[in-house]
Formats: sequence, C-alpha cells, structure tokens
Amino acid sequence: MADVAETFEAAKTLEALLTERGPLRKDELAELLRDADVPDPDTVLRGDQFELHCPVGELVDERFAWLPALLAGRVFTHRLGADELTHDLLLTTPDLDPITGLCMHPQYQRLADGSAVQLAVADYDDELLEERNIPFELIDSSPALLLAPGTLAALGVGVGDLIGVRLSADGLVVEPVAAPGDGAVAGARLAATLTADESDFFDAAAWTACSQDPALFTEPLPPLSEIADAGGLVRRDAWLAPAGFDFGREDVNRDCARMAERHDLDDDEAFMLYALLRLHENMERELAATDAEEPEPLAAPDEALAAADAGAADPEEAPDLLAELGAALADPRLADALAEETDGSGALGAAALGMFAEVLEAKVPPAARVACRWLRAVALERTGDVAAAERELLAAEAMDVDWPLPLLDLARFASDRGDAEHGLALLHRAEAPPDHPLVQLLQRYRIEPRGDLGRNEPCWCGSGRKYKKCHLGREELPLAERVAWLYTKAGHYMLLDAGWNESLMAVALERARYADPDESTADALAEAMTYPLVIDAVLFEGGAFAEFLATRGSLLPDDERALAEQWLQTDRSVFEIEQVNGASVRVRDVRTDDVHDVPQPDLGRRLKPGQLVCARVVPAGDAMAWLGGLEAVDPDDRDALIALLDSDPDAATLVAEMSG
Repeated sequence: MADVAETFEAAKTLEALLTERGPLRKDELAELLRDADVPDPDTVLRGDQFELHCPVGELVDERFAWLPALLAGRVFTHRLGADELTHDLLLTTPDLDPITGLCMHPQYQRLADGSAVQLAVADYDDELLEERNIPFELIDSSPALLLAPGTLAALGVGVGDLIGVRLSADGLVVEPVAAPGDGAVAGARLAATLTADESDFFDAAAWTACSQDPALFTEPLPPLSEIADAGGLVRRDAWLAPAGFDFGREDVNRDCARMAERHDLDDDEAFMLYALLRLHENMERELAATDAEEPEPLAAPDEALAAADAGAADPEEAPDLLAELGAALADPRLADALAEETDGSGALGAAALGMFAEVLEAKVPPAARVACRWLRAVALERTGDVAAAERELLAAEAMDVDWPLPLLDLARFASDRGDAEHGLALLHRAEAPPDHPLVQLLQRYRIEPRGDLGRNEPCWCGSGRKYKKCHLGREELPLAERVAWLYTKAGHYMLLDAGWNESLMAVALERARYADPDESTADALAEAMTYPLVIDAVLFEGGAFAEFLATRGSLLPDDERALAEQWLQTDRSVFEIEQVNGASVRVRDVRTDDVHDVPQPDLGRRLKPGQLVCARVVPAGDAMAWLGGLEAVDPDDRDALIALLDSDPDAATLVAEMSG
C-alpha cells in the first residue's frame, strides 16, 4: 500500500474477492491479489495494516471475511445499564463487538440517520471522554460506542431494556428491541465454532457462525452474553469457550508460552519462572496489605509464598517448594528472566523482590545463593540505593567469581566511573560476546598503554611513582572526548530502567504516527524508539537524565558530573547556521542571539548557511557540541516552534509537534 490510490484500489479488490468468494485465508488472498495485478500483495496483507485499512474480521479458523458483506442485515443486541443511559453510550464487549468494530472505519462513523458515532477505547480516547464527562473507569473493561447526546432518550429505552445495532443498506442503525427471539440455535452455532483446548474471541466465534448460517442474527435475539450463559458456555470479557473450560489454566499456559519465547526457555524452565513470579506477586500483595510506612519482615513468609502455588496449599510444604524453585535460579538465564519480568513493578515490586530473594537465599543450595544475592542487588538498585546495590554485587561476586550476572552489572558501574579497563575485564570474565553493547562502548574509550614508557619507569605525570603504580591502566581521556560516553551512560540508564518504558513508548508512539504508511505499526514503533529526538526528549524534557544524575551521579568522574549539571541547565532551541567552515559550523541561537562554533554533525548531508535547525548545543569541555540529534526547521514554522519551546513542553508534545 504505497500510496492512497494503491490502498484504495487494493481495498476495492479485497472487497470484491471476499464478497464474491466468502472468507479466505491470507495465502489464498495473496494468490488472488497477484492474479488481479495488485502490487505487492504481501504488503497489502501484512499484519495489523490489513485490518486497519479494511473492514475485515478473522474467523476462528484463520480465514478472513469482509464484514460489511458478512454482517449485512444482521442485528446484535445489548441490555442497557444505568451508566450507558446517562452518558449515551453502549459498552460493546462482548455483546456488540461483532458489529461495532466496523466503527473503526470512517464510512461507519455515522449512523444511517446521519448522527455521529465513535468507538472509544480506554487510554486512547481520554480527551474525548473528558469532553463528554464520561468516567474513565466506565470503559476499563470494554470499549464504548459513543452515541450522539440524547439518542437513547429519543428511543424511549430504560435500564434493562434491549437495544439492537443492525447493519442496514444505509449503514448502522441503533434501535430498541421489544421481543427477542429464541437464542438456542445461535448458542449451538457458537458452541460449534469452539475447540476444547483454547478460548476464542466472541466476535470471531459470531462471525464464524454467521459465515455458516446466512439467517443467523437476522432477527433480534438475546445478547451474546446471555446466549452463551443459557447454552452452558463459559466466558470472560471478550473471550468465549466451551462448557467446563478453565480460563485460569489457559492463562498459565499462555504466560508460560510467552515467557518461553521471550527468554528462550524450554517448557519446564518457563513453568519454573511462572511459579517464581507468582510467588513474587504473592509477596508483593503481602507487602501491599500492611499499613506500616516501612513494612516489617513477614511473620510467616513461607506461608505467604506457599499460598501462591496450588500444589503447596499446606504451609509445611513451602520449604521444599522454595528450595526446588530457588535451585533453578543457579541458571543465569532463569535468574535474569525473573529480574526482567519483575521490572517495572515500582517500589513495592522492588521491595518484594528483595524480600523474596532474602527468603530464598536461606533455603536454596549453595550454587543458587549467588543468584539470590544478585537479585537483592537488583532490588536495591531499583529503589535508588546504588551504594547498597554495589555492595551486594560485590558480595555476589565473592560467592562465585564466574557467575556472570553480577559481573555484567559491576561492569556498568565501572563504565559509569569511567574505568573502561576494569569494565572490560569484568565483561571478559562474564564471557560477554564482542557485540555486547557495553563491550563495544568500553572498547571505544579504552586507552592503550603508552609505548614510550616502560612499566617501571617514572610516570609521565611527575609524581615520582613508577608508571605501573601511577597511571598505567588509569589514563583518562580529555573531557571533550568523553561527551558521547556520558550521554550513552544516561541512555543506558533510561533503557535499562523499566520505569521509563511507558514514557519512552508514549513519546515513540507520537513519532510513529508520522511513519511511512507502508511500515507496519510494530516496525514504525521500533524505529521511533531509537530515533535521536525521541531518546533525547525523554532524557531531558521527560526527566530521565535528571533522574540518572540523581541516582548514579555519585559514580561519575567529577568533571563528568559537573558537565552533566550544565547540560541540565541548557535548553533546546532553534539555531540558524551562519557559517560553515570545513569541519565546524557557526550557529546563532535565534532565541538568545548567542553564537557558538560546533562540529559539523554527521547527518549524511552538510548543513548550509541560512538553514534552521532545532537542537541542543551544550558545553563539551573547552568547546561546544550538538547533543541528541538535529531536526531541520521550515522557516515558516520557526515562530511557532519557538513559542512551543518557550512553553516548556513535555516530551510527547515536543516530539508530536516536531514530527507532524
């Protein structure tokens, strides 16, 4: 879908194929699109782009249907609640999901009578909800179809009445339903679409049933939820399953499968990780339940932990359970996976991880105790106690000098201190591969021993000490040459601390909105999350750099810490390129008239006199430097951008305005 015209033509072809032939698999569609001379069918059918551009729905057997054709003349019903009447909305899950999904597409965002409707989703449509005075929590568990104010009152419906949404030849119709038919046949049809070993989405099951029975739902029936209950089916939110289905077991299986894929674990290892996480969550709940400002250790931690596992309901079984699960942490992959899965759970989750590790350490075999000590260090670092975390890392290193995870973390401490040699030595002991990001970073700042001086000769600095006792292995690059290193340290902090994931994601989403339409959403988002402006905005406008300095600033060399403080006081601005002198550029800050000489940036193209750019020009030792990338500025946008910068925008607002 390279452009609007091609997108439109591809959609028309898809509509014709699916309307004429009925539901088809993607491979069948791709072949038919090629026969119809549609350019690049694989791109047309790629992932989420396919369903975003076209009103199609995936059936339970992975075929796709053209929903306007499949649902023509059909009606789905819903029983009204008081909040829906108050706010003129219909909660769509599960009763109306099969038909209201059409409202994601512009042609279905007005009803047949011309009134506007909009599908509102939690966390995406907060501004719209605020405009309508709709409580956010009302749509936490279900999207809502927002109707024009007064719609439900005009229909004369009340609490408990049935409302129907029908797809007519003129569009969607919202209508009262007085006497629904018998839903038994529909229930049997829905049941026939389901398999015993997994649940399916309600809408997929309904679409599949419709594809098998042209008359199904052409007359008003009870709501899908009531049909499912009457037929003995089990349901949860948007999911439907056959009688006797265990959603809890499916959750376990799905979580284990997700973790196995994410961390490259086998089935047994994934289940071990799952059980450890449930125990950690139980500890977190125990901590949350206390009213004390600083929780005391649990009186009976074994009982609290054992209660999280169905196979250890008896507290006396807890020691064996903990010993068995904790022993698995001797494998660094499993310990690292546990740390990663518990990241982002906030101060309470970090406290629970530290307490959990302390309880485990007393019960596990010696080979796993190093993992428990490392987990305690991880927990301390998440709470901001870097000094205590380092002490625990050193204690873990002393327990097992070859276990890699403490060595990797200590190497990061060495990097922050500017000690590339010690960091590389730790990474070598941890058997970090050459392409490990920290190995590559420290290699760039490694200083080779002086070739003009023997180890036992007097040091070049004039101290009178031997070179090997003074500066050998402790040489320091000039501050100007460590600018990128300092910036990368802060970037690593932001990327490794899950507390910043949400901010980074939100800012990257603003950038991804303006990506090439040919790109999938996932690809556009992945690219946006590494875009220099996005990273820099989260660091500075977002506050990650200030937090890095407050948390790990004590580790930095004195001159780097002072430089970082200067960076925090330096605003992003708009600069005019005044002169280009070979490898350097003279720029003028159009907001302050300050003039700076900075290096010609490596952009793949040279800057030109008169050009405007938005960037931050910061101190870099005895010189000035660009930091965080440059964005070209159209002269017509200059004043608006300056006004934006003067307003101290947050990171998401800045990136959104500069990307549009």
